[in-house]
Amino acid sequence: MQWARAANYAVEQDRAGNVFARRTGRRDGPAVLSGSHLDTVPTGGPYDGAYGAVAALCALEALDAAGIVTEHPVEAVAWAGEEGSRFPLGCLGSGAFAGLNAMAEIDALRDEDGTTFAAARDAADGLLPGVPVRAGFPVPAGYVELHIEQGPILEHRGVRLGNVTAIAGQVRVEVDVHGEAGHAGTVPMELRRDALSAAAELALELEATAREIGDCVLTVGRLSVFPNQTNVIPGRVTLRIDARSADEGRLAALGAAIADRAESLAERRNVRVESALIEERRVVTMDPRLRGAVAEAFAELGEPAIDVPSGAGHDAMCVAAVAPAAMIFVPSAGGRSHVGNEYTAPEDLQLGVAALTRSIAAIDRLLSKAT
Repeated sequence: MQWARAANYAVEQDRAGNVFARRTGRRDGPAVLSGSHLDTVPTGGPYDGAYGAVAALCALEALDAAGIVTEHPVEAVAWAGEEGSRFPLGCLGSGAFAGLNAMAEIDALRDEDGTTFAAARDAADGLLPGVPVRAGFPVPAGYVELHIEQGPILEHRGVRLGNVTAIAGQVRVEVDVHGEAGHAGTVPMELRRDALSAAAELALELEATAREIGDCVLTVGRLSVFPNQTNVIPGRVTLRIDARSADEGRLAALGAAIADRAESLAERRNVRVESALIEERRVVTMDPRLRGAVAEAFAELGEPAIDVPSGAGHDAMCVAAVAPAAMIFVPSAGGRSHVGNEYTAPEDLQLGVAALTRSIAAIDRLLSKAT
């Protein structure tokens, strides 16, 4: 907020905690919007999200330095709560902005201490003091988000810029495997109904299935074992499964495979299996026109680039519900992210800002012709 005001941009915030810095254009009205989120996961590093929010302000200043006057206003945004690390809703700020989640629903969310989002927002360290609060969520003319890739593709291909084609859809399922607990020393192996062994078999089967389907990923990232004692045969295990693909057909195949493998496991292992869908997100395709404008910006820089899908979710997938959206990736060293040692080289960070600046100008020209 201080940085934006020092650069003579108008600063506003909204009820979801999103913060906007507005650079005027030749005409008033919907803005070309760019930014990302400032929050991260508890084990995260400094680049995921925050880079894109900082880069958007850098791009506004670069437009000033180049003397470029855009037709549309241009806004930099810092989205609130993308990771869901405090309040249990991913893309909280951008989801509210796009109308995907009602503010009443968001206000009622509670963190681990029992504090509601509404109470946190209204507390002394909630919204920024002295910054006007928007009455609603004005729809932008277009949106472009710069982000670290969070994966190894750009580095592996030896390129420094990626034009994102789509953001992967996601299915999250919780599976409860019910066996029979018993004494670890007295129940013969052939008479056991070991829930953990059955769950392990399911995890390996699903891993193999994802490899067979191709162009998708599946992760069993959480296991809860009951009673979780060394000398007791596990009687129940809860698995959390995360399946993703940028192809709707493959995502559907993964979802069907989870149900099919769980059913066959129950029969084969003589256990009871219950499954519940936790979350489902559709594949979000980036706008072809805006992707063309981004490609134009890359060509102006003379920097090789590739088309690349995003396996991670981003605020862009929410904004795309109300406005045309695009994304730009720069490399992540070793493909590492959501870890403390994530890293992107300074020269790649600078290249990303240059690409974003030119992309904003190109999108402004494109959308000006359309209107």
